[in-house]
Amino acid sequence: MPASGWLALGSVVAALAAPSVGALVIALLAASLAVGGRSLGSLRAYRGHARGLAIAAIGGLGLAIRLVLLPAPPPTAAELPVGSGPWEAAVESVGAVRDGSQVATLRLSEAGGARLAATLPRFPAIEPGMVVAVSGGVRPPPDDDPYGDYLRRTGVAGTLRARSLEIRPSESGPANVLERLRRGAATALTTAIPEPEAGLAAGIVVGLRDRVDRDLAADFTTVGASHVVAISGWNIAIVAASIAALGGGLARRRRAVLTATAIVLYVAFAGASASVIRAAAMAGVVLVARESGRAGRAAAALGWAALLLLIADPHLVTDAGFQLSTLATAGILAWATPLGAWLTGAARGRLPGWLIECLAVSLAAQAATLPVVLVSFGRLAIVSPVVNLAIVPLVAPAMAASAVALGGGFATMVGAPALVATLLGLPAWFLLSAIVGIVEATASLPFASATLEPPWNVVGGLTTALLPAVVVGARRRLRSAPRAANHVGSVALPSTASDRRPASRRRARRIVVAALAVSLVAVGLAVTHRPDGSTKVTVLDVGQGDAILVEGGRGGRMLVDGGPDPDRLLIELDERLPPWDRRIDVVVLTHPHEDHVAGLALLLARYRVGRVFEPGMHGPGPGYAAWDAELAAVGAPERGLLVTGDRLAVDDLHFDVLWPDPGRVPLEPPDGGRSINDVSIVLLGEVGGRRILLTGDVEDDVDPLLTARGLPPVDFLKVAHHGSGTASTAAFLGVVRPAVAVVSAGADNPYGHPARSTLDHLAATGAAVFRTDANGSVEAVFADGGMSVRATGARAADAGPRLAAKVVSGIAVPAFSCAVPSSG
Repeated sequence: MPASGWLALGSVVAALAAPSVGALVIALLAASLAVGGRSLGSLRAYRGHARGLAIAAIGGLGLAIRLVLLPAPPPTAAELPVGSGPWEAAVESVGAVRDGSQVATLRLSEAGGARLAATLPRFPAIEPGMVVAVSGGVRPPPDDDPYGDYLRRTGVAGTLRARSLEIRPSESGPANVLERLRRGAATALTTAIPEPEAGLAAGIVVGLRDRVDRDLAADFTTVGASHVVAISGWNIAIVAASIAALGGGLARRRRAVLTATAIVLYVAFAGASASVIRAAAMAGVVLVARESGRAGRAAAALGWAALLLLIADPHLVTDAGFQLSTLATAGILAWATPLGAWLTGAARGRLPGWLIECLAVSLAAQAATLPVVLVSFGRLAIVSPVVNLAIVPLVAPAMAASAVALGGGFATMVGAPALVATLLGLPAWFLLSAIVGIVEATASLPFASATLEPPWNVVGGLTTALLPAVVVGARRRLRSAPRAANHVGSVALPSTASDRRPASRRRARRIVVAALAVSLVAVGLAVTHRPDGSTKVTVLDVGQGDAILVEGGRGGRMLVDGGPDPDRLLIELDERLPPWDRRIDVVVLTHPHEDHVAGLALLLARYRVGRVFEPGMHGPGPGYAAWDAELAAVGAPERGLLVTGDRLAVDDLHFDVLWPDPGRVPLEPPDGGRSINDVSIVLLGEVGGRRILLTGDVEDDVDPLLTARGLPPVDFLKVAHHGSGTASTAAFLGVVRPAVAVVSAGADNPYGHPARSTLDHLAATGAAVFRTDANGSVEAVFADGGMSVRATGARAADAGPRLAAKVVSGIAVPAFSCAVPSSG
């Protein structure tokens, strides 16, 4: 171990022990050990160990002196604000959208600058550096809870569930300009790449982890591949290696300067957060090893980097990010080369060198960080080695393809045809889709990961920490053993015809094979998304809300409602519609509650929408305000009203509007619940002799009016108001007698939807009942006079906090939604 490594080791021990015994005691003990080690070094037998002990003691002494001279300020309990606001606050950071709500860390302008973990309405969209005004309920971090411990450890004084959100004017500095540029890059990626792949690209290329779908990020963690999702030393090393390869013709020193400059610029563009800077420092260490050709120099650089970071902030010693980045870099330096040599021998020339290098680096980093992962998180990703072997080779080309897609997205944003972004984004979409598919498939396996409870997490961590030493010792004993005269390792394999073939011919063959594979994939995708003459009605799993995609037999499309979560809606749509044809011909908003309208504002920004229809009532929530503002913008789709007697057609599927009657829809809602539900647009469709009834959220006072007009039996029913006990009465269901009924509701929703009484009424009709909370998205296909139904399976429910809530009849319900609890 180099001297800097011993220094770093001593500083680590001192930083860990100082909170318990005090910095002064550590300083005295370290000084004694340094003197003792120097004295012990006079004995030849102990000279090597004594030297290391003395140097480590000097490192501990240096850190202890730093703590004595510059002690950390004592923690002070931040004063939480009293009341419900409004308060002005600065946005420090934002997280991934959760259940249709924004997640952010805010620093209040008053109350001593307390920091709050805030759950905010989805609109207006915020970004770091903004100043906002919020109101809601503030609570201290929960006691005896890992989340509360995390908040206190990171200096967050409390949590906020905001009822209102307003962006205030603020000064624009260089940091704000850079943040807007990063957000613009993420928007450009979404222009070229569908979701959730666009969010993944924003995470690995721009460093915007908040753009990565929360469920997808959880899957990456489950399979032990979370290092792919965010900017890490590995991502920066990929950028550095790519730049170094492009500058391969330069002298070594110039190439190193070019690569270092690229790393600095990339770190600045990725946000230059503390974690990104640490990752860049560790990637710089790997760069030293690569450009110098001497791992010893890199090991010394790693020791100095760790030492200086700890001197600057001794609390980093308990930071999991610091531990993981340092150990990953050490693992790469120590094991990547021998692992690469082993993989090269095992592959027997069947794998390219760049692929072997990527695999060796990934496996070395995983092996080095596994002990910390087990001890800190108690999670063992059983499928991690296999998953990383599959996705690691795809990451570098995916990053390069995403950079190309980024350029195409920017070109479209400044006036180029949308086809430019689509074509340039297809390679990135294909590679990222492969990564997403592998991760989601393996994360769904029952044995994908295991949780180790104390003390087994510590046992597992110690075992995996000692295992490399055992392996190294065994290898040394094998090397020292006498070798047989005829050992396999000395036999030269005869050269094959492929080895003698000119490299240019082999390269040309690979290009032809790759082009053929790409062509086959393109043809397959085109055939898969080609209209097949059947009509499809899909009730999308968007959580506690409604969103229904109608696809005609000749390619026509209509979307009825957008659900409460715009990000979830885009993922559901992008999974079903081809990336080269982001088009919705008609959007129907049945009524302006947030669980039907909040998803639509972002849809207008991502899809070409031909026309929109509404009942004509204004909504009370921020989602409706965002939707209304988008429709008022230049170039927005035409806006119209639907009333009883109107007709719509999606190719061969014809809809009659059954409700609301003309003159029954006020511009402003009298209340926030039933009066909005009862203006819902009700559609009765027919195709090939099969009938479809979409009922919005109409309540039990509208049911008798509809049945009195003579409703026919239907084949497919979207159950009204998420299966509430105040809708879809027994009399109504007895008239329409659906063959298939679909309830659109969110898992564990606070309303109690669907009501037991509604499910009983449906069962009495003999209907086959599907629920999006239990069955996922439900697709009905109408072809040749028949109907077939299939469900995708429920997605994993997010256990985090939901929308800002208020209490109605003793039940916590999200604000601005249809606040009518189940009565059944």
